[in-house]
Amino acid sequence: MDIIDSLPSEMVDALSLAAHHIRDSKRVLAISHIDADGITSLAIVISLLEREGKEFEWRNIHQLNTETMSESWKLIQDYRPDLVVFSDLGTGQMRLIRELVESEKSLSGVIVLDHHLPQEEGHEVGNEGRIIEVNPHNHGLSGSYDVSGAGVAFLLALMLNPGNYDLSELAIVGATGDLQRYYGKGFVGVNKDIVELAQRTGVVRVYRDLTFFGINTRPLPFLLEFSTEPFIPGLTGERDACYAFFENRQIPLKDEEGNWRVWTDLSPEEKRRAVQGLIEAILEAGYDQSIAQGIIGDVVELLHRPPRSEMRNAKEFSTLLNACGRNSKAEVGVRICLNDQEAYAQGRTLLQVHRQNLADALRRLEEGGYRDMGGMYVVQDPDTPDTIIGIVIGMAQGSRIVPTDKPVIGIATRESEDSPYVKISGRAHKSLIKRGINLKEVFVEVARTLNEKYDALVVEAGGHPMAAGAFVHTQHLDEFLKMVSRAFSEIVSHR
Repeated sequence: MDIIDSLPSEMVDALSLAAHHIRDSKRVLAISHIDADGITSLAIVISLLEREGKEFEWRNIHQLNTETMSESWKLIQDYRPDLVVFSDLGTGQMRLIRELVESEKSLSGVIVLDHHLPQEEGHEVGNEGRIIEVNPHNHGLSGSYDVSGAGVAFLLALMLNPGNYDLSELAIVGATGDLQRYYGKGFVGVNKDIVELAQRTGVVRVYRDLTFFGINTRPLPFLLEFSTEPFIPGLTGERDACYAFFENRQIPLKDEEGNWRVWTDLSPEEKRRAVQGLIEAILEAGYDQSIAQGIIGDVVELLHRPPRSEMRNAKEFSTLLNACGRNSKAEVGVRICLNDQEAYAQGRTLLQVHRQNLADALRRLEEGGYRDMGGMYVVQDPDTPDTIIGIVIGMAQGSRIVPTDKPVIGIATRESEDSPYVKISGRAHKSLIKRGINLKEVFVEVARTLNEKYDALVVEAGGHPMAAGAFVHTQHLDEFLKMVSRAFSEIVSHR
């Protein structure tokens, strides 16, 4: 219970109130986001509800906004719960949630477990009446690096029962998928406390190694061929070059029995030769020293998950879950978290599709480039779907395919034909945050201005300082982009 004791007292009160509502509930509806953080958040909520003996239903949704709230409304009317739990979303849609509570008198309460910044000015913590909100931003903590949505759900699980410590692995996977460990030098704040608890209780092991995806599972040449973090020109997507990379360094690709070797099979000396070669390749591609140094870091091994599987490594697990969510199969990811072997087999297939989609998108971006709008870079690829555009632009800046001196904005044009809105995703390097850039604030302010100008809902926005998103009506896309670019330019020019 050390983690709970170290939290701000008002946050502990909010968690205690949420736990009270869980214990008093009879039928619960749990709703969460589709990314790795949302999937793990929901898996934690499902686990704590099962352990409390509650009857429940659960769903993942792409976004909680004016359009999708009707979906939540229908779920509530069909299932008739007395309690609704939103995880990894909700804070930015508190007005809609209040309307929901007012219209559904049968609800004893709504719990919001979120880590995103509030959108409304004068945002009031909804811990009176039937709305209970647990969000680090309400208590002087950051939802960008102190704790993720899964971390908040885990805190509730701990408040209900200290024996729920084993769910720490899912909180770590969620924070990893939310890139919270990369905003600084490893995990900090509550995230760090969760990792330390997981280590003390034998749930995880942390050690230094190559940070590429697939070190436990991918045959050596495929480890490099499908590398996208970083994207390495001359190796990523170049199978023959990847074979040659290891052969030139006298590193056998197969063992004596003819089985493919993976990275974790290599000796320390073989790893040293391979890492040196990778650093040389990265520097020759024009990346700076920080990218080269970043290929070695802390690896979190999940000791309760099968060896030589994507679930054994926190980074690989989060990517597996993202693959499910970004291919409209978030429910598969949730079942994987809950140890469903059939779902795991399905998830591995989705992962292959996901990684290939990312590699293809990065290759198109490298060839087609981006647009400089003055205050930001714009990426608009008609073949990149809205479900992965944010991941693509983040990886593009991480690999320096797009420079990091300005925010990068991705525009997804592969939207549902029934929707008049375009998905916008933004990413900003941490150096820009230090200079005053806050993507979420700019997106929300421009949205407010346009909505007031047209007296209609033409933009909905939210997110974090370093990663934010918006849904923009197609008729107002150009105006939105120009206003956002101008705002970024003004912020940087005054620093």
